[in-house]
Amino acid sequence: MKKVVTLLVVILILALSVLTGCQSAGVDTVSEAPAENAEAKEASEDSADEKILVYLSGPEAMINKLEEAFEAENGDVLDMTIMSCGQLRSKVWAESEAGSIQADVVWGSDPLVYNKLDDADLLMPLNIKDIDNIDSKYVWESRNYALVNERYVIIMYNNTMLSDVVPASFAGLSGEEYKDIAVMADASQSATAFAIASALYELEGNNDDYFQALKDNGIMLSKSNGLVPSQIMEGQFAVGIAPHDSIIRLQNKGKKEGFDVPLEAVWPSEGAIALERPIAIPVDDSRSDAQQEIANKFVNFILSKKAQTITTNFGFVSVRTDIENAFLPEGVEVFSVDWDAATANEEKIKNEYQTIFH
Repeated sequence: MKKVVTLLVVILILALSVLTGCQSAGVDTVSEAPAENAEAKEASEDSADEKILVYLSGPEAMINKLEEAFEAENGDVLDMTIMSCGQLRSKVWAESEAGSIQADVVWGSDPLVYNKLDDADLLMPLNIKDIDNIDSKYVWESRNYALVNERYVIIMYNNTMLSDVVPASFAGLSGEEYKDIAVMADASQSATAFAIASALYELEGNNDDYFQALKDNGIMLSKSNGLVPSQIMEGQFAVGIAPHDSIIRLQNKGKKEGFDVPLEAVWPSEGAIALERPIAIPVDDSRSDAQQEIANKFVNFILSKKAQTITTNFGFVSVRTDIENAFLPEGVEVFSVDWDAATANEEKIKNEYQTIFH
């Protein structure tokens, strides 16, 4: 049985919650999972030596609810290692280069690292049982991973600091009125921030002019996407670029605890950038049949209506056709990233970004 690797930095990140690119303060908005029944307890005893190890990123409260719901039906079969998107990406890739990915399931980050793993034949084909209820745009048959959720990269601003000069587009952030008051996550420190940079690179013409314009206008770089909305809400900056789900969780937290959240979303005229969150089962010849069955069950559970309802309550867009997308305003365009091109251009984008910002 694989053992969970507990990293000091992961513990610190979980304690601070909002200081990561893929974990931020969540609010308990769904009912508790039912108490473990006799069948689940029996399954737990039978599967004590058949646990699977899951690497994943996301709000801790959401992950806890998903774990409780799955284990209520399947017993104590999950060892969960929660980390930021960047840590997940780095850890999985380092383990693959060392010869073996330790996790039985990997969920989180963005398609970039999954494409690299899949191209190296390190991911297993998936058998999605409820495929008819998955929106066809999220079914990538050429890839050995499944898309679980989607996030939208948008512009967000502090409505006590900006009112008449709200930016309408990503390109507009290079305007004089936003000089030295804008923020975005540093793509050299955050995996999600690099995915955003790759998308902006494609969206703004496949050259570095956009990044240079932001740099010349004094945009500041934050350590993670999780910090961006907090810094804007606290007034350190007036406006910035980050995924939409962070606003949802902060607004939910504000409602629950009785404080105003001065954050507003701008859906950019170029289109909100769609960032998908994949899930995959790495190839592992040492995995037992029982572990493989649990891994398959877990992947299908995460795509189930029950699990997708939980993730939606934390601000993530569902890939299912039977769950409404309540986050995207009517008429707003969505920009879909060419992840194959982004994967091919990864080193080029990294080098150009580093030259401009560092």
